Amino acid sequence: MYQSSTEEITGSEASESGQTCARSGLKGTTASSFCPASLSSALSYQSSYVHTPSSSHAPCQPGMTSDSCSVRYPGGTPRFRRTPGSAGPTGTTGSSVSTIAGASVIVAVVEGRGLARGEIGMASIDLKCPELVLSQFADTGTYAKVITRIHILMPVEILMPDTSSEKGQGTKLFKLITENFPGVTLTAIQRKYYNEKKGLEYIQQLCAPEFNTVLMEVQVKYYCLATAAALLKYLEFIQSSFYAAKSLKVIFKGSEQTAMIDSASAANLELVVNNRDHRSEYTLLGVLNHTKTPGGARRLRSNILEPLLDVATINTRLDAIQELLQNEDLFFGLKNAIGQFLDIDRLLSVLVQIPKQETVQAAEAKITHVIQLKHTLDLVPQLRMVLKTCSTALLKAYSTTLEDNRFDVILEQIKTVVNYDTSYIKGSLNMRTQKCYAVRPNINEFLDIARRVYTEIVDDISGLVNKLGEKYGLPLRTSFSTTRGFFIQMKLDGVVLPEGSLPTEFIKVTKQKNSYGFTTADLMKMNGRCDEALREIFHMSYVVICQLLTTIHEHIHCLYKLSDTVSMLDMLLSLANACTISDYGKFQWVQ
Repeated sequence: MYQSSTEEITGSEASESGQTCARSGLKGTTASSFCPASLSSALSYQSSYVHTPSSSHAPCQPGMTSDSCSVRYPGGTPRFRRTPGSAGPTGTTGSSVSTIAGASVIVAVVEGRGLARGEIGMASIDLKCPELVLSQFADTGTYAKVITRIHILMPVEILMPDTSSEKGQGTKLFKLITENFPGVTLTAIQRKYYNEKKGLEYIQQLCAPEFNTVLMEVQVKYYCLATAAALLKYLEFIQSSFYAAKSLKVIFKGSEQTAMIDSASAANLELVVNNRDHRSEYTLLGVLNHTKTPGGARRLRSNILEPLLDVATINTRLDAIQELLQNEDLFFGLKNAIGQFLDIDRLLSVLVQIPKQETVQAAEAKITHVIQLKHTLDLVPQLRMVLKTCSTALLKAYSTTLEDNRFDVILEQIKTVVNYDTSYIKGSLNMRTQKCYAVRPNINEFLDIARRVYTEIVDDISGLVNKLGEKYGLPLRTSFSTTRGFFIQMKLDGVVLPEGSLPTEFIKVTKQKNSYGFTTADLMKMNGRCDEALREIFHMSYVVICQLLTTIHEHIHCLYKLSDTVSMLDMLLSLANACTISDYGKFQWVQ
């Protein structure tokens, strides 16, 4: 495989490359990958679908009346919708949800009317995780359960029926949600879209075969099916991609096996947020959190806010932690294996989504995702070997889960198309090289030609920089950043510039500490040719990758099991690690 010796700039000069999702490389994924689709596009939807209360008004889109596009935000301040994950208001609020970077959960809520008032249906989905969570329960007049659940989910947007806020006369639930979540966007959806029949059809269409039993649980639960219909319909509009059939994990989450800690108690106990400094780690979560993966951190947070009630399950977990503390080889072996995993939930989310438009960014992102999938599956044998020696019931169960032969089937199918030595590595230039040469040679003749052209251009760029260094007697070197592409860098240590300044041939000069960065007209042209060659490579690779994904799609649902296994093991390791640091012991039950 082609190896590049060009130095990559990852410091402040390239820092801006990570701020948007429109760039190339790992940062350049589209909404069909790691970056949630912009919710601001919802303003331009048909007025027959999204209706928003008219306390205050946002500018109307063409073809919409002022009534149909007015947007009400808590406090009556008109603002545009935020993209999921963007920062919210900087002021502190009474909500422990306080908008955090990376939040991407959308929640739909509905309450029964008439004699059914107090019966609540909820549906939520994380745009970074293909898991639809449904729930239905009876709540009191204070709506403590609803408020607590929303606090735990930390949504960026809450969907409610327009009837809950008609003519400014909001229901009690609507008013409580606006008061408790002032930093969260509320969107009113026409009541007709809360349709339980449509909700059941959506679940039958999208639910992965492994989770089909959920249909038995929810088929008679009108309100959670209604919220599922509204939520999934809304996602069809705001996403630039859609979920493939039989790809979602759908679960019905009751509250029978977990304790409910209301938001005020969670805040007073500082379970996840420090009351004096929200950035401080002096909380229960901060003390216990030694997780290595995003999935493990999410599971630990969820278990702190919704602790288990089932004694048998608690004891099973305590036994597993006890074994980790007593078996150092198992502890450090798992710690080393788990730490190499990526965010499997996020990877699953983008693998089961199909872009509505085939852009260069979408093609590049799909190639990245397959490389990440290969990296993840390459780690499974190591995790299997470590768990071979375990003896407790919970760890043995996860060891059995990893014996699923679908992991090996998917990996073998990937290796028929992707180079054996292709791997996920940090650095946009390194990953660009990996993506460029990901597909094995002799699969597509035109792809092989395009890669040779790309290699020649990169070699020409290196040669040009060497010639310029010899011409002016300066220590020039080729560098790369996501924003600038290839450019020239020169350190100032001991360098005497001719006539006290850089040659006029060098343009777009920037100075970073003790070095100059610049380019030339010829180098800019070569960068353009390089980008054009990459577009051709990504397009042809994308066609091959799509064919591969079609063949492995029937097996890909085993990754849900892998995600669950890795996140639980990560949480158990985190708790075991906390025990070694603070000398905690196993809890003893007393009658």
